[in-house]
Amino acid sequence: MKNLLSSILACLFILGAATLTSCVTTSASLGAKAIKAPYASSLRNAKTFAWYQPSPAAQPEYLKGYKPALHDHLVKAVEKELQDRGYTKVEKNPDVLVAYDVSVSVPEEKDKAENFASGFGYGYAYMSGFRYTYGHADMPGYRSVDLFKEGTLIIDLINPRSNMLLWRGWAEGAINFNAGAGAVGKKVEEVLEQL
Repeated sequence: MKNLLSSILACLFILGAATLTSCVTTSASLGAKAIKAPYASSLRNAKTFAWYQPSPAAQPEYLKGYKPALHDHLVKAVEKELQDRGYTKVEKNPDVLVAYDVSVSVPEEKDKAENFASGFGYGYAYMSGFRYTYGHADMPGYRSVDLFKEGTLIIDLINPRSNMLLWRGWAEGAINFNAGAGAVGKKVEEVLEQL
């Protein structure tokens, strides 16, 4: 009886340890991931897209080490990948709006809430003057841009009528700020494969 009880306890310990380790996630996870809002049923029928903000709202302000070419590479790669997936870019009445961001580290002296728009994290798109103000209520697993590892590529799809986030895909630490068009295209494809 003692051996049977020891065997049962050993099995329960192993099962418990396996369960706990499978629940742990870190910001250093590899590969692309995505989350979808419970109200994202309209995403299934989406066929057209436009940019949430086609051009920066302010004069671009790039920090040392960040190249304006990254923005161009990302825009072209996202448009190409969406078009390859059957979406059409339109000027008016899109089914979804698209936004991207790449998280960056902010120096401690600049990391003050009053320096940033309400609800907005720190990202490469921010450095280009973008200000994203869409909602994300009830989005399971949502986290703001500043909570992602530096270099994380984030692509969002937003409902143009409700201004609510429908889908977010990302690849942690995927983007080198000096990356060329080919490298950026591969990462964008990896993220949008989750769509």
